[in-house]
Amino acid sequence: MTVMPQCANCGTALNGPYCSNCGQKASDYHRPFWWIFGEFLDSVFNYDSRTFRTIWLLFAEPGEFTRRYIAGQRASMLPPFRLFVIASVVFFLTLQLTGLAIVAFKMKEVKLDGLTPAEINELKKENPGITINDDNKLNIVTMDFFVPAQSIRSVKLTSEQRKNVLDVTDAIDKEAKSSDPDEAGWERWFATKAKRITEGYEHALADPIKLNGPLNTWLPRLMLVLVPVFALLLAIMHWWPRVYLIEHLVFSTHVHTVVFVALSLVALTTAIVGDSGFLWSVWLILAIYLWMAMYRVYGRSWWLTSLKFAGLLIVYTVILTAGVGITFLLALSEV
Repeated sequence: MTVMPQCANCGTALNGPYCSNCGQKASDYHRPFWWIFGEFLDSVFNYDSRTFRTIWLLFAEPGEFTRRYIAGQRASMLPPFRLFVIASVVFFLTLQLTGLAIVAFKMKEVKLDGLTPAEINELKKENPGITINDDNKLNIVTMDFFVPAQSIRSVKLTSEQRKNVLDVTDAIDKEAKSSDPDEAGWERWFATKAKRITEGYEHALADPIKLNGPLNTWLPRLMLVLVPVFALLLAIMHWWPRVYLIEHLVFSTHVHTVVFVALSLVALTTAIVGDSGFLWSVWLILAIYLWMAMYRVYGRSWWLTSLKFAGLLIVYTVILTAGVGITFLLALSEV
């Protein structure tokens, strides 16, 4: 890089790569495109030795990255939020390149030969969305994650399933019409949203890839909410001795970065092998990672860390399930 004799912005004589008056970097951009592209990558991702050091600490030694960052050893590592953004971009880019459906619906047929009428009725009560064909087969709509495009089959609702869906929307319409004037606006909005979700559900059954677009919009928003929520849960679990909230936030950002990277690897592996049946093992590995990271970052005993980990996992799973459910409904309303 050529350092100019004076600042191009304010005209002050330069004594180094930065202007002492306005702070502008003294760079000559009359360079080939490959040099400018390299500068762009460096400014966005800061791709240097810090990248490899950060990745090693983040995955090989759970919690060590957070511990060192909180301790002030930051010059040799990437900032937490930048790392989180990079990991999320890599995840959604991987989905685009592999052509995977984040969520796909499948219609599974189960023969009912051998079941008594009472057992069949009980089964229908437990699973109100299922229907029975004339040939005595049970139709069950299942949901899979990270499904390769080549294995996706178009699914259509049966007449009974469609009737059940229409009954629900009709009931919502009637409720909206009979509600108080003060609540009418809210009821109408809810009825409109329910209809859009129903239509989106049918579209997603026919072509699950259509659901990727809305999910790509809503999932990052969900994660931006979950990161501080997870930090608050950590603060509640570690209320004494006192730990500042910003330290919990750093740890939460690192944990969710690891989750994004793990899901990127899941998507890549699924695209290669054609099956995501190993997903449960990834969640197990992530749970063990979190347990080890909590022990290293907060320095509690193993048994106390295990107790806090169990409580955190239970509460966060409930919050995560509710958040994913709401996100999924919002995405369906936009298909």
